[in-house]
Amino acid sequence: MTSISTINVPFHGDSLYVVNYNGQPYVPMKPIVEGMGMDWASQFTKLKQRFKSTIAEITMVAEDGKSRNMLCIALRKLSGWLHTISPNKVKPEIRDKVIRYQEECDDVLYEYWTTGEVKKKPNFRQSTAKELIPLRQTAERLIAHGVGNIYPDIWKHVHAEFGVQHINELLPEQIPLAISYLDALEGEYLPQQKAQLEPKLDINYPLTWYPDNFPYVDMCFYKQGQLRITRSVLVETRSPSREIFSKLKVSGYDVTAAEAEIASLRHFVSELSWAIDSIGGFVQMRDRISKTFTA
Repeated sequence: MTSISTINVPFHGDSLYVVNYNGQPYVPMKPIVEGMGMDWASQFTKLKQRFKSTIAEITMVAEDGKSRNMLCIALRKLSGWLHTISPNKVKPEIRDKVIRYQEECDDVLYEYWTTGEVKKKPNFRQSTAKELIPLRQTAERLIAHGVGNIYPDIWKHVHAEFGVQHINELLPEQIPLAISYLDALEGEYLPQQKAQLEPKLDINYPLTWYPDNFPYVDMCFYKQGQLRITRSVLVETRSPSREIFSKLKVSGYDVTAAEAEIASLRHFVSELSWAIDSIGGFVQMRDRISKTFTA
Protein backbone atom coordinates (compact mmCIF):
# COMPACT_ATOMS: atom_id res chain seq x y z
CA MET A 1 0.00 0.00 0.00
CA THR A 2 1.28 3.51 -0.77
CA SER A 3 2.31 5.40 2.36
CA ILE A 4 0.19 8.41 3.27
CA SER A 5 1.35 11.60 4.97
CA THR A 6 -0.31 12.57 8.23
CA ILE A 7 -1.29 15.68 10.13
CA ASN A 8 0.13 15.77 13.64
CA VAL A 9 -2.40 17.10 16.15
CA PRO A 10 -1.23 18.07 19.66
CA PHE A 11 -3.87 17.32 22.27
CA HIS A 12 -3.27 18.02 25.97
CA GLY A 13 0.31 16.78 25.77
CA ASP A 14 -0.49 13.79 23.53
CA SER A 15 0.19 13.45 19.81
CA LEU A 16 -2.79 12.44 17.69
CA TYR A 17 -3.06 12.21 13.91
CA VAL A 18 -5.43 12.78 11.02
CA VAL A 19 -4.91 10.90 7.74
CA ASN A 20 -6.22 11.82 4.29
CA TYR A 21 -7.56 8.50 3.04
CA ASN A 22 -9.34 8.60 -0.33
CA GLY A 23 -10.16 12.24 0.30
CA GLN A 24 -11.72 11.58 3.71
CA PRO A 25 -10.27 12.20 7.18
CA TYR A 26 -9.35 9.04 9.09
CA VAL A 27 -7.88 8.81 12.58
CA PRO A 28 -5.27 6.28 13.81
CA MET A 29 -6.85 4.72 16.89
CA LYS A 30 -3.91 3.38 18.87
CA PRO A 31 -2.58 6.85 19.86
CA ILE A 32 -6.08 7.83 21.03
CA VAL A 33 -6.66 4.66 23.05
CA GLU A 34 -3.24 4.81 24.68
CA GLY A 35 -3.58 8.57 25.19
CA MET A 36 -6.74 7.92 27.19
CA GLY A 37 -4.84 5.40 29.31
CA MET A 38 -6.80 2.35 28.16
CA ASP A 39 -5.82 -1.11 26.96
CA TRP A 40 -5.25 -1.19 23.19
CA ALA A 41 -5.87 -4.93 22.73
CA SER A 42 -9.45 -4.87 24.01
CA GLN A 43 -10.34 -1.73 22.06
CA PHE A 44 -8.74 -3.20 18.93
CA THR A 45 -11.12 -6.17 19.22
CA LYS A 46 -14.12 -3.87 19.76
CA LEU A 47 -13.22 -1.80 16.69
CA LYS A 48 -12.88 -4.91 14.55
CA GLN A 49 -16.23 -6.28 15.71
CA ARG A 50 -18.46 -3.22 16.04
CA PHE A 51 -16.98 -0.68 13.64
CA LYS A 52 -15.94 -3.02 10.84
CA SER A 53 -17.54 -0.95 8.07
CA THR A 54 -15.84 2.32 9.09
CA ILE A 55 -12.26 1.23 9.80
CA ALA A 56 -9.30 0.71 7.51
CA GLU A 57 -5.67 -0.37 7.84
CA ILE A 58 -3.58 2.46 6.47
CA THR A 59 0.18 2.51 5.96
CA MET A 60 1.64 5.59 7.65
CA VAL A 61 5.11 7.03 8.00
CA ALA A 62 5.91 7.11 11.70
CA GLU A 63 8.08 9.69 13.48
CA ASP A 64 11.09 7.38 13.15
CA GLY A 65 10.67 7.44 9.36
CA LYS A 66 9.47 3.84 9.12
CA SER A 67 6.20 2.78 7.50
CA ARG A 68 3.66 1.00 9.68
CA ASN A 69 0.11 -0.27 9.22
CA MET A 70 -2.26 1.54 11.56
CA LEU A 71 -5.88 0.73 12.28
CA CYS A 72 -7.84 3.91 11.53
CA ILE A 73 -11.48 4.94 11.85
CA ALA A 74 -13.38 7.51 9.81
CA LEU A 75 -13.33 10.79 11.75
CA ARG A 76 -17.12 11.12 11.42
CA LYS A 77 -17.47 7.86 13.39
CA LEU A 78 -14.95 8.67 16.11
CA SER A 79 -17.56 10.22 18.41
CA GLY A 80 -19.63 7.04 18.20
CA TRP A 81 -16.68 4.94 19.38
CA LEU A 82 -15.76 7.45 22.12
CA HIS A 83 -19.21 7.19 23.64
CA THR A 84 -19.10 3.40 23.86
CA ILE A 85 -16.83 4.00 26.85
CA SER A 86 -18.51 4.68 30.20
CA PRO A 87 -16.40 6.99 32.40
CA ASN A 88 -17.88 5.33 35.49
CA LYS A 89 -16.40 1.97 34.47
CA VAL A 90 -12.79 3.04 33.88
CA LYS A 91 -10.08 3.39 36.51
CA PRO A 92 -10.56 6.55 38.62
CA GLU A 93 -7.08 7.80 37.73
CA ILE A 94 -7.91 8.01 34.00
CA ARG A 95 -11.58 9.08 34.30
CA ASP A 96 -11.00 12.81 33.76
CA LYS A 97 -8.80 12.12 30.76
CA VAL A 98 -11.38 9.80 29.20
CA ILE A 99 -14.04 12.49 29.67
CA ARG A 100 -11.76 15.12 28.11
CA TYR A 101 -11.22 12.93 25.06
CA GLN A 102 -14.96 12.29 24.75
CA GLU A 103 -15.77 15.99 24.90
CA GLU A 104 -12.96 17.51 22.85
CA CYS A 105 -11.03 14.99 20.77
CA ASP A 106 -13.22 14.71 17.65
CA ASP A 107 -13.77 18.49 17.45
CA VAL A 108 -10.05 19.26 17.75
CA LEU A 109 -9.17 16.72 15.07
CA TYR A 110 -11.85 18.12 12.76
CA GLU A 111 -10.58 21.69 13.23
CA TYR A 112 -7.06 20.59 12.33
CA TRP A 113 -8.41 18.74 9.30
CA THR A 114 -10.34 21.77 8.03
CA THR A 115 -8.19 24.73 9.15
CA GLY A 116 -4.83 23.32 10.22
CA GLU A 117 -5.15 24.76 13.72
CA VAL A 118 -7.42 25.10 16.72
CA LYS A 119 -8.58 28.63 17.40
CA LYS A 120 -8.07 29.73 20.97
CA LYS A 121 -11.23 30.29 22.93
CA PRO A 122 -11.84 33.33 25.19
CA ASN A 123 -10.24 32.78 28.57
CA PHE A 124 -13.31 32.58 30.80
CA ARG A 125 -13.35 30.67 34.08
CA GLN A 126 -14.50 27.24 32.94
CA SER A 127 -16.20 24.62 35.07
CA THR A 128 -14.12 21.98 36.78
CA ALA A 129 -14.72 18.25 36.47
CA LYS A 130 -16.11 18.21 40.03
CA GLU A 131 -18.57 21.02 39.27
CA LEU A 132 -19.79 19.12 36.19
CA ILE A 133 -20.60 15.92 38.12
CA PRO A 134 -24.32 16.78 38.67
CA LEU A 135 -24.72 17.55 34.97
CA ARG A 136 -23.08 14.28 33.96
CA GLN A 137 -25.24 12.34 36.41
CA THR A 138 -28.36 13.94 34.94
CA ALA A 139 -27.32 12.98 31.40
CA GLU A 140 -26.51 9.41 32.46
CA ARG A 141 -29.91 9.11 34.16
CA LEU A 142 -31.68 10.27 31.00
CA ILE A 143 -29.74 7.82 28.85
CA ALA A 144 -30.52 4.98 31.29
CA HIS A 145 -34.23 5.84 31.15
CA GLY A 146 -34.28 5.66 27.37
CA VAL A 147 -34.20 9.36 26.45
CA GLY A 148 -31.19 8.59 24.28
CA ASN A 149 -33.51 6.73 21.93
CA ILE A 150 -35.05 10.09 20.96
CA TYR A 151 -32.01 12.30 21.52
CA PRO A 152 -29.09 10.03 20.49
CA ASP A 153 -26.37 12.60 21.23
CA ILE A 154 -27.57 14.45 24.31
CA TRP A 155 -24.36 16.45 24.67
CA LYS A 156 -24.73 17.92 21.18
CA HIS A 157 -28.08 19.37 22.27
CA VAL A 158 -26.44 20.95 25.33
CA HIS A 159 -23.61 22.35 23.18
CA ALA A 160 -26.08 23.93 20.76
CA GLU A 161 -28.30 25.32 23.54
CA PHE A 162 -25.43 27.09 25.33
CA GLY A 163 -23.19 27.88 22.36
CA VAL A 164 -20.21 25.78 23.48
CA GLN A 165 -18.21 23.00 21.90
CA HIS A 166 -17.57 21.07 25.12
CA ILE A 167 -19.45 21.03 28.40
CA ASN A 168 -16.34 22.09 30.33
CA GLU A 169 -16.70 25.45 28.54
CA LEU A 170 -19.87 26.05 30.52
CA LEU A 171 -19.56 28.69 33.19
CA PRO A 172 -20.24 27.39 36.71
CA GLU A 173 -23.45 29.41 36.88
CA GLN A 174 -24.65 27.76 33.65
CA ILE A 175 -24.54 24.24 35.06
CA PRO A 176 -27.92 24.45 36.88
CA LEU A 177 -29.43 25.85 33.66
CA ALA A 178 -27.99 22.94 31.67
CA ILE A 179 -29.44 20.46 34.20
CA SER A 180 -32.85 22.14 33.86
CA TYR A 181 -32.52 21.91 30.09
CA LEU A 182 -31.88 18.16 30.28
CA ASP A 183 -34.79 17.75 32.69
CA ALA A 184 -36.98 19.50 30.09
CA LEU A 185 -35.84 16.99 27.46
CA GLU A 186 -36.85 14.21 29.83
CA GLY A 187 -40.21 15.92 30.31
CA GLU A 188 -40.76 15.83 26.56
CA TYR A 189 -39.78 12.17 26.41
CA LEU A 190 -41.84 10.75 29.29
CA PRO A 191 -45.31 11.48 27.80
CA GLN A 192 -44.19 9.82 24.57
CA GLN A 193 -42.90 6.82 26.51
CA LYS A 194 -46.13 6.62 28.53
CA ALA A 195 -48.22 6.75 25.37
CA GLN A 196 -46.17 3.89 23.91
CA LEU A 197 -46.43 1.74 27.05
CA GLU A 198 -50.12 2.26 27.79
CA PRO A 199 -52.28 -0.37 26.07
CA LYS A 200 -54.92 0.97 23.74
CA LEU A 201 -58.45 0.46 25.05
CA ASP A 202 -60.38 -1.91 22.81
CA ILE A 203 -63.74 -0.16 23.02
CA ASN A 204 -65.59 -0.51 19.74
CA TYR A 205 -69.33 -1.09 19.86
CA PRO A 206 -70.91 -0.03 16.55
CA LEU A 207 -74.64 -0.26 15.79
CA THR A 208 -74.06 -3.69 14.29
CA TRP A 209 -73.00 -5.10 17.70
CA TYR A 210 -76.51 -6.45 18.49
CA PRO A 211 -77.24 -8.23 15.20
CA ASP A 212 -73.64 -9.51 15.10
CA ASN A 213 -73.90 -11.03 18.58
CA PHE A 214 -77.54 -12.18 18.40
CA PRO A 215 -78.18 -12.94 14.72
CA TYR A 216 -81.10 -15.35 15.27
CA VAL A 217 -83.17 -13.32 17.72
CA ASP A 218 -85.80 -10.79 16.72
CA MET A 219 -84.57 -8.04 18.95
CA CYS A 220 -84.19 -4.80 17.09
CA PHE A 221 -84.94 -2.83 14.00
CA TYR A 222 -83.56 0.23 12.28
CA LYS A 223 -85.54 3.44 12.01
CA GLN A 224 -84.18 6.68 10.60
CA GLY A 225 -80.59 5.46 11.02
CA GLN A 226 -81.02 4.52 14.69
CA LEU A 227 -81.11 1.12 16.33
CA ARG A 228 -84.27 0.41 18.32
CA ILE A 229 -83.93 -2.36 20.92
CA THR A 230 -86.88 -4.40 22.17
CA ARG A 231 -87.65 -4.58 25.90
CA SER A 232 -86.71 -8.23 26.19
CA VAL A 233 -83.31 -7.66 24.58
CA LEU A 234 -82.60 -4.66 26.80
CA VAL A 235 -83.43 -6.60 29.96
CA GLU A 236 -82.32 -10.16 29.26
CA THR A 237 -79.21 -10.07 27.02
CA ARG A 238 -75.60 -8.97 27.38
CA SER A 239 -75.11 -5.25 27.81
CA PRO A 240 -72.50 -3.38 25.71
CA SER A 241 -72.50 -0.60 28.32
CA ARG A 242 -71.52 -3.05 31.07
CA GLU A 243 -68.76 -4.50 28.89
CA ILE A 244 -67.37 -1.00 28.30
CA PHE A 245 -67.40 -0.30 32.06
CA SER A 246 -65.60 -3.59 32.71
CA LYS A 247 -62.81 -2.70 30.28
CA LEU A 248 -62.47 0.78 31.75
CA LYS A 249 -62.16 -0.65 35.29
CA VAL A 250 -59.44 -3.06 34.18
CA SER A 251 -57.56 -0.04 32.79
CA GLY A 252 -57.78 1.73 36.15
CA TYR A 253 -60.78 4.02 35.67
CA ASP A 254 -63.43 4.50 38.37
CA VAL A 255 -66.81 4.26 36.62
CA THR A 256 -68.98 3.25 39.58
CA ALA A 257 -71.38 6.20 39.17
CA ALA A 258 -72.02 5.36 35.52
CA GLU A 259 -72.42 1.67 36.41
CA ALA A 260 -74.99 2.54 39.08
CA GLU A 261 -76.94 4.69 36.65
CA ILE A 262 -77.13 2.00 33.96
CA ALA A 263 -77.98 -0.69 36.54
CA SER A 264 -80.82 1.48 37.87
CA LEU A 265 -82.18 2.13 34.39
CA ARG A 266 -82.08 -1.56 33.48
CA HIS A 267 -83.78 -2.44 36.77
CA PHE A 268 -86.47 0.17 36.10
CA VAL A 269 -87.04 -1.20 32.59
CA SER A 270 -87.20 -4.73 34.02
CA GLU A 271 -89.83 -3.71 36.59
CA LEU A 272 -91.74 -1.78 33.96
CA SER A 273 -91.62 -4.77 31.63
CA TRP A 274 -93.01 -7.01 34.38
CA ALA A 275 -95.79 -4.51 35.09
CA ILE A 276 -96.73 -4.25 31.43
CA ASP A 277 -96.85 -8.03 31.10
CA SER A 278 -99.00 -8.28 34.24
CA ILE A 279 -101.42 -5.63 32.99
CA GLY A 280 -101.62 -7.44 29.66
CA GLY A 281 -102.45 -10.68 31.48
CA PHE A 282 -105.22 -9.03 33.52
CA VAL A 283 -106.70 -7.45 30.39
CA GLN A 284 -106.80 -10.83 28.64
CA MET A 285 -108.43 -12.45 31.68
CA ARG A 286 -111.02 -9.65 31.89
CA ASP A 287 -111.86 -10.03 28.21
CA ARG A 288 -112.36 -13.81 28.58
CA ILE A 289 -114.60 -13.35 31.64
CA SER A 290 -116.58 -10.67 29.87
CA LYS A 291 -117.17 -12.92 26.86
CA THR A 292 -118.27 -15.77 29.13
CA PHE A 293 -120.99 -13.75 30.86
CA THR A 294 -122.22 -12.05 27.69
CA ALA A 295 -122.46 -15.28 25.72
